[in-house]
Amino acid sequence: MLRAHATPTDRPCARCGGGYPIAPSCLASCVRLIALDACPCCAQRRTGGTCRSLGCRRGWSPIRRADAVLGYKSGDVERLVLAAKRVERWAIVALGRVLAGWLLEAEARRRYDLVLPVPFHRANLAGRPAHPLTAIYLDARPAVWRTVPLDDLAPPLLVQRRPRPARRGQSERVRWHSVRGAVALAFPTRLVRGAQVLIVDDVLTSGATVAECARVLLDEGGAAAVDAIVLARQPWRARG
Repeated sequence: MLRAHATPTDRPCARCGGGYPIAPSCLASCVRLIALDACPCCAQRRTGGTCRSLGCRRGWSPIRRADAVLGYKSGDVERLVLAAKRVERWAIVALGRVLAGWLLEAEARRRYDLVLPVPFHRANLAGRPAHPLTAIYLDARPAVWRTVPLDDLAPPLLVQRRPRPARRGQSERVRWHSVRGAVALAFPTRLVRGAQVLIVDDVLTSGATVAECARVLLDEGGAAAVDAIVLARQPWRARG
């Protein structure tokens, strides 16, 4: 369905119309949505009413609210995300359209002063022509920037100070400690002071990366509050 949405059609969707964004309601029957009783700060499943995320249990995450556009990373959603990581153009466009639709719907319900993606280090491109998240973000921007205040990334407001190490197999605790100090404001600015900020990421696993971005925006930038939006939530099995 998303592959079809990424290709222009002579018969536009009744909800999405002939424009670029995909309405979130058009995805509801096609993806495994996040459980309604999930933790609002990290979109993790709760057990007995308690969030299992280490960041939430220890109070490490300053994120006010986290949403996942496509729900859990499994099945077709996982295949789509992996195609985007390979920078396959159809997947970048499909996810860009999904992100644009969600941002426009969210703006009708909430008010953000700034929307920006999680930064990346050039060393993490791994031979790819572009960073997948940045490509998705910039693909969505032309369709929404007049309504939703997306950062134009010239220069980017946030930067990653050091390359991100491979995280496969890392425990949740190690992930949280490894990102500390890895993100910084690119330059001194008052742009963030008192702002309602939305951070965009592709996949949320432990939540450590978006939480570190939020910490920098709150502590160094003076933001009033920070939310997060991710394309998919990785079901997390805590390892300590």
